[in-house]
Amino acid sequence: MIDNVIQEQRSAVREAPPTEGNRYKLFQREAASLTHHLIADYPEAFQLIYLDPPYNTRRSRGSRKHYRDRSARWSEQLHEVVSNTYKLLRRQGFLALSINQMELFNLKHICDTVFGSECFIGLFPVKIRHSERQLMINATYHDVYEYLLFYRKDKQTRFYTDQKHPRLEKFDHRIETLTDQPERRIIQGKEVEIYRPGQYKIHREAPAAHNLRRYIIAGKLATANWSGEFFESYLRPLGDNLLVRVPGLENEGLGYRWFQTQTAKRSSGVYFQSTLTAGRPVLPTNDLDFTEIVPNIYKEGGAGIDFKDSKKPEQLLEYILSITTRENDLVGDFYGGSGTTLARAIKMKRSCITGDSGAEAIEIITRRLANLREGKDIDGIQYNFTLESYGP
Repeated sequence: MIDNVIQEQRSAVREAPPTEGNRYKLFQREAASLTHHLIADYPEAFQLIYLDPPYNTRRSRGSRKHYRDRSARWSEQLHEVVSNTYKLLRRQGFLALSINQMELFNLKHICDTVFGSECFIGLFPVKIRHSERQLMINATYHDVYEYLLFYRKDKQTRFYTDQKHPRLEKFDHRIETLTDQPERRIIQGKEVEIYRPGQYKIHREAPAAHNLRRYIIAGKLATANWSGEFFESYLRPLGDNLLVRVPGLENEGLGYRWFQTQTAKRSSGVYFQSTLTAGRPVLPTNDLDFTEIVPNIYKEGGAGIDFKDSKKPEQLLEYILSITTRENDLVGDFYGGSGTTLARAIKMKRSCITGDSGAEAIEIITRRLANLREGKDIDGIQYNFTLESYGP
């Protein structure tokens, strides 16, 4: 069935918009050497660097034969690569690393040493095998996961997220002030306006985008929400039945936020939010399951792009790119393997510099790019891009 779909796609080759505005470079060079080489020309230029190093499994099957997946200097080599990576990343940049359980904790220690443990975002388990399909009968247990480690150069940086639009039926409050001479005070560096009873009205009316939503400051809103914490610490002591306008608490919306203090009948305060900042981010999840994709990833990239045991699904790289980058950002992958990162960067209009020390890997990546140009990848689309390739 899958083969029929692929054949139908190829029978009607489409052409993607050109990606000539982006840079694509391919090096045949060992990762530490390549990262050191790039520092001179690309300091703090990369938005994302993805590393899929040898896992140091001490095994010698599949592509691990070519990667010499047993190294007494593994930690030393990875420390050098991660250190160079830090210098290549923008301040808002991300590092993502693939690894299995063999060196997981060792790799995290290396990254913590370079980036600082406070810049560790999280561990994302990646399920790649079915629990029931136990093929390695001589193993001690059936290992179904690999892992992604995510770091950010600046601990304040957040993943890119989609926004969930607000429900307008809850925006049914309108505030009217009756004086242009409210009391003004400086609280925590903010010039707040205080309206006393008789100086304001709060109307309840039909829901509309220009209206506000009313939140009761209680529970977590009082202890784990910035507006709630500000109210409890600085506005509650001002007194009852007050309307307070605080600048700087809704910078991406109105530029200010309204609060109403407690009353004789209501012990909690309230704050009002505009629709401009009401949409909630749809946070990325670390529940990643590729068990239905992995058996068919040998088809990704087109004919001749099989890369046993180590090929990553394009959907995984699409996920990583989507939460860490935007169009035209520069991406790096210094263990290029089968070229999945480069291929996905082309399709998503990101610039990409990649490399690999193995001649076989470079040959596979080059073949994969040729398939992209000719519309022979499984999506049947011809991609127009320019590649600079560098030998040893």
